[in-house]
Amino acid sequence: MTDAIFRRDGAAFVPTQLAGSPWGPGLLHGGPPAGLLALAVEGAASAPDFHIARLTIDLFRPVPMEPLRMWAETVREGKRIQVVQASLFASGTEVSRATALLLRLSEVELPPSALPLAAYLDGPEDLPETGLGMRPEGREERAAFQMLPGFHTAVEVRRLAGAAGSGKGTAWIRIPVPFIEGEETSPLVRVAATSDFGNALGHVRPNDNVGFINADISLYLHRMPRGEWICLETSGLAEPHGLGMVETVVHDTHGPVGRAVQAVIVNRRHVE
Repeated sequence: MTDAIFRRDGAAFVPTQLAGSPWGPGLLHGGPPAGLLALAVEGAASAPDFHIARLTIDLFRPVPMEPLRMWAETVREGKRIQVVQASLFASGTEVSRATALLLRLSEVELPPSALPLAAYLDGPEDLPETGLGMRPEGREERAAFQMLPGFHTAVEVRRLAGAAGSGKGTAWIRIPVPFIEGEETSPLVRVAATSDFGNALGHVRPNDNVGFINADISLYLHRMPRGEWICLETSGLAEPHGLGMVETVVHDTHGPVGRAVQAVIVNRRHVE
C-alpha cells in the first residue's frame, strides 16, 4: 500500500486506499477532498501576507475512488481582502466546492485580554492511541468506522474525552503519512483534512440505526496550526426534524487556532 493519501498523475490526483470512506467501497472520506480543495486555494492565493481566515467546503456529492482534478480562481482581489473559489471534479463532474476568504496580515499591539487563550488541553504525548469509535462503556463501536479501511483508520487518534454518539468528544489527530506522495503537507491542508472528523467525534447517535452525517465544513482560522497534531474539541446537537450542527474548537499543541462548524443531516441505516 502506498504510504500517502494521494499521488499525482499529471494534473490529476489519484487517491490511494488510505483516502477511503467508511460509508462504502469505492468512495472517499470527506477529509481527503477537503484537503485537496485547501491545496487548490493555496495555489490561487496571490501574496504571502494574505491569511486564509475562512475556508468553507461543500461536500454535495459522494467522491469516487478515481483520479480527481482541481480548478481554482480568484473572484475578488483587493488590497485587504481576497476571495478564492475552488472546485473538485471526478470524470468531469463537480463533486465538491470551496470558497475561501483571505485577509491581509498587519502588525497591531493588543492588550492581553484580547489575545487567544494559551493551551489548556493535555497534549497527545502521553495518551494512548484509541481510534475514533468507542462506545460509552469502553468497547469498540460496531459501526462503519470499524468495517472498511480508509482515511478514518489511517489517521492516528488519541482521544481525551467523550464517546461515540454522545454529542461530545475531544481528540488529538495526526495524519502519519504525506497527503500528496513525495510532498510536504502544508498546515492548511492538514487542518482542512482533519477538521472533517469534528462530526465523527461530536455527532449525535440516538440508536444504532440512526446517526447524523455532515454535508459541509466551515473552518475559521485566526492563525495556522504548528506541528503535526490537531486537536478537535467538539460539541454536537440535533433537532427532531432531522437536522443539526457540530461546533469544534480547533487546537494545536500551543493552543486554539480557530473553529469549525458543520451542518448535519439524519442518516438512517438500512436494517436487514
